[in-house]
Amino acid sequence: MFKVYAKLFIVAFFVSGCATTTVEYQEPTGGERSKVRFVSSGHHGGEAVVVGFDNAECANGTNRVSLYAKMHGNFTKSKKVGVPLWTYGDYAANAKEYYFEANKPNNFLIFKRPSGLGVSLSCGSFVSTTFEKDKSYEIDFNTNGCLSVVYEITENEGEYSRVLKSIGNVNIASMPNACITEYNSRVRTRVPLNK
Repeated sequence: MFKVYAKLFIVAFFVSGCATTTVEYQEPTGGERSKVRFVSSGHHGGEAVVVGFDNAECANGTNRVSLYAKMHGNFTKSKKVGVPLWTYGDYAANAKEYYFEANKPNNFLIFKRPSGLGVSLSCGSFVSTTFEKDKSYEIDFNTNGCLSVVYEITENEGEYSRVLKSIGNVNIASMPNACITEYNSRVRTRVPLNK
């Protein structure tokens, strides 16, 4: 896993306007769709950002979702589309749900912004996955280890469970140079480009 430590001397600016859903992604309103929940879990607080790309070479990145770890029961109304196994309450900034077009490749960089006073850890994970029609998924970004895990939420005789689908790539240095450049720019790191 590639981790970057940064010495920060500013206090994170954390007011009511910060803990909101920031999305440039336009959800499909019809057609073949899937439901996807993004979760920021773990004991380390701060902002986790999901960036979507057109392809695995990190082209045309746009911010998709902003999550805040450890913020159950906050003042922001949760965004839900009906993914089963919701355990976050009506007000949560660490979980958001969206519709995605089915059977289309999705490429995400999920990263934790360095924040707070003193030494802070920033890191990220790349996820490439496809969501099937009428199915539900959860992508859990654990801020402790910066690991992204994609689950399919399945149903069997009325009982729902999370089934592991894939694990994101945390070795940033193994990604294409365009992805490394995106990571460096967004997380303010200096991972060297591949030759």
